[in-house]
Amino acid sequence: MKTKNFIDFLATGAGPAPKFNAALKLFAALLAGLAASLGIGCVVHGITPSALSASARWVRVAYALSMLAVGWVMVQQLARPLLNAKGARWPLMLMVLVMAGFGVAAWMASPPGQADVLFWGESWMVSPFLIVLYSLPGLAAALWALRTLAPTRLRFAGFAAGIFAGAQGVLGYVLIGPDDAYLFVAMWYTLGVLLTGIIGMLLGSKVLRW
Repeated sequence: MKTKNFIDFLATGAGPAPKFNAALKLFAALLAGLAASLGIGCVVHGITPSALSASARWVRVAYALSMLAVGWVMVQQLARPLLNAKGARWPLMLMVLVMAGFGVAAWMASPPGQADVLFWGESWMVSPFLIVLYSLPGLAAALWALRTLAPTRLRFAGFAAGIFAGAQGVLGYVLIGPDDAYLFVAMWYTLGVLLTGIIGMLLGSKVLRW
């Protein structure tokens, strides 16, 4: 019997895992990931302070919190057998499109010579990869939590864990990131979260296997 068929057989009639148990473990993973990401951000911020004011970070924080909320829903659903989180993809895509829409509007209204700055900023080459690095503790915690539960869609569950962790990474990176343009956030921050999701998907097929 193939592994997938065996997993489907085991999951048939099993029913969902207790919601409280799943939520508690995922909440612990959330706290661990946030503590690591924000801790790294605070340490680096203390060494190399960002010139941005607190008010300049609100857009990125709101964007990260929105993605975190969607990631939370996805991992909650995928932590239990026979459930999926396909519906959560649409809010995720909508958030990216809204941010990109604001970015394009700001880009079109910008003075000549300023438009490129809104897209490339000062840190486009490093922002996505730093977000991934900030996200790795949260990804490890989320995969650990999922492994103790009963996901059956392993790649999708790993991807959801990556989105969940990637949003946590953004919250930490915001403390030091020098660029806050809508278009920059829509492109490079989203790329960092997506890369974390891909890493989670690749790991999920192995780490989450029963």
